[in-house]
This record gives sequence, structure tokens and C-alpha cells, in this order.
Amino acid sequence: MLHSVINRSQNDADYTARYLEYWLSSHFQPVYSVALRRPIGYEGLIRAKSQTGASIAPVELLSMPRNSQQKLALDQLCRTLHVQNFASQSVNNEWLFVNLNAQTLISEHPQTGFTHQLLETSGLSPHRLVIEILENEIHDAERLKRYIDYFHQLGCLVAIDDFGTGHSNFDRIWRLEPDIVKLDRNLIRAAAQSQRAASVLSGMISLLHQTGSLVVVEGVETEQEATTAIAANADMIQGYYLGRPGPSLLTESTACDKIDRLLLRQTDLRTQRSQGQAEKIRHFKTLFQRTLTDFISHQNLSNSSAHIFSDPRAVRCFLLDESGHQTHSTLNAFHPRPQVELRFAPLLCGDKGNWSHRPYHYLAIEQPGVTIVSEPYLSVAESRMCITLSQAIKVGNNVKVYCCDLDWQQAS
Repeated sequence: MLHSVINRSQNDADYTARYLEYWLSSHFQPVYSVALRRPIGYEGLIRAKSQTGASIAPVELLSMPRNSQQKLALDQLCRTLHVQNFASQSVNNEWLFVNLNAQTLISEHPQTGFTHQLLETSGLSPHRLVIEILENEIHDAERLKRYIDYFHQLGCLVAIDDFGTGHSNFDRIWRLEPDIVKLDRNLIRAAAQSQRAASVLSGMISLLHQTGSLVVVEGVETEQEATTAIAANADMIQGYYLGRPGPSLLTESTACDKIDRLLLRQTDLRTQRSQGQAEKIRHFKTLFQRTLTDFISHQNLSNSSAHIFSDPRAVRCFLLDESGHQTHSTLNAFHPRPQVELRFAPLLCGDKGNWSHRPYHYLAIEQPGVTIVSEPYLSVAESRMCITLSQAIKVGNNVKVYCCDLDWQQAS
């Protein structure tokens, strides 16, 4: 039999709850806005102690219910505790993030109204409550969508938690339309150690922004992870590096200086990278202009390419006509290259290709005489990152686009 009560603790400051033979209390971990450099919300985390004062792990507590009805009851008890404690402390307009066991909610089919009543009782405004739902525990997505719509109609925000693990699916994000997506902590750990993983994280955040969701990077425990999260354009950061959970909300932003230093470092790194890239590009542009001059004079692709092939990062040259069709076979560099995997062999023959959809073609046509430098992209020729220099030139009565691919493989 489950027994629970909500009451003030002995110091008359915090609410506690009785569950079985344990006393439950709330801790709050700050969620920092990168741009504002202060906590814009707190996640409510449950803490439990026995009658003797011994702490038990939250995962152990949450495994105690024997059936879904008891799970729902404990879930509601934890939410009530967090809302009451938060409302009694908060004086600003921060959000309160509370976890909701969505699968238990769906299986038990409780009457809607619990959250509305809780907000009424506590005095917390609906727009300050963020309902967190574990993304990988969703089975009946249609029923869950109806609950999410209800929370939205109530005025609350909805966050998908731990996105990027298990059966994470962008299709669910589009259908559920969360206001916030919290990324699984393993993503930032991998991204802090690998440039390739960092690029994937950045792309994931960009895609989530396009779906209309703000993004929180969770589990940020080191300076490198915080730096990586900021570089990936995360909106918010949560983790031990900026703030540990505690029973009280922060009275001042202790991590503001940390975030300022990280932002300044990002600016310095971008400047250094930009200057370094600009120097490399200037070098290639010089070689590319020699190549173009030679080709315009002699119209020999092989001889002209020798100028830019003098740099080992230049890997191939090819010609396109005004419509984007490749007019000659691709000329590959003579210097040693990593062996191309045979599984990409069907993509290697490009002499009949039409590349009019590529920016290096249509931008060159739009700006004749201007050297176009593409953004890094994955080359279909060998499945490696590259950039392409291109320029539209007049050869006799025809317009040609001379292109050269440069190896731009990032360190993994």
C-alpha cells in the first residue's frame, strides 16, 4: 500500500513527501541560456532518504512501484513535490522542468486535470512549467500527441528528453512538435572528443532548430564539452560544469563568468580558423588562376591542371558546360591518394554527369570571372569531405566552368 503526504519540512522552507518508508525532497539543477549567461530554468530532481537518513539512488526509488498504477502515483507525487518547492522559492520568470512518465500516463489513461489542479494549488503559471518526456519510451505516439496538445492548450511547454539515443527519430519530433529538445549526454561526450562527432552534433542542432525546437545540451561536465556545445549552437546547457543540483534555486549567476570566457574563446577560435582558412584559400586561388590562364591559352586540361596539382590537397579537375554537363573525363591528381573503396565504384565515372544542381556550378554561372569557393561537402567521387574551386570562363564562343576539388577531410 502506497502512502504519501506533502508537508513542510522542519525548517519550514521546503516541502517533503512520505513514500513507503522514505522521505522525498526536491533538488534543482540550473539550465543555462548561453546567450543570457544565466539560469533560465531548473530541472526538478527527486532525492530520497530512509528513516535513518541514508540516501538511496533515484533509479532505485523509481523501480519500487510494482505496477503502472503505482508508477503513475509516484510520478505525480514527484511532480507535485517539485512544483510546490519551486513555486515557494522562485521570484523570477524561470522555467521548471519536470519529468513525466509518458508510457505510464498512456497505459493508465488518467483523467486530464491533474496538472491544471497542481498549477492552481501552487500558484505557478502554466507558461513556466516544462513537461519533459523521454523520447525513447514512446509507443503510442498518437495518444501521446493528444496529451501534448492538452499541455500546450493548458499553456505549458513540452520538452523531449534524451533525444539521440535508442530509437530516436526526427519523425517523432515533427509529429509531436515539442518546444524544447534535450539531447542525450552521450552526444556531447562524443562530440568533445571527435571533430566528426562535433559536426554531426552541430548538424543535429541545426535540424532541430528548423523543426521549431529550442535545444538543451545535457550532461555538460567539462570545459571542453561546454565549448563544444556552444560551438554547435546549443541554446541552453545543463550539467555539473555550470551547476550541480541543490535544494535551493541560485540567488546569483555563478557561471556567468565561465560562459563569458567560453564565448570569448569561441570568438578567438573562429578568428584563428578564419584567418587560417583564408590563408589556405588565397594560396589555392593563386594556383587556380595560373591553371585557368594556362587552360584558356592552350585548352589542355591535363597540362593546365599541373599548376594546382602541385599542391597535394588538390585531387581532381573537371570541366562543365553552361548547362552543367561534364564535357571531359575527370582528371585525377598524379600524387599519392588514399585508395578509393570499391563500394563507391558506381559513383566514380563522372564524365556524363550533370552537376547543374551544385553551387559550384550555378554560382559560377551567375558570377562569371569570379572564383567560387564552395562550403565543405561530401564528395560522391570517394566519400571524403572536399571543397570545390570553380570559375566560369569563356573558351572560344562557349562558356565553361573549370572546377577543382580540394581534399578537406576533417580529423576524426
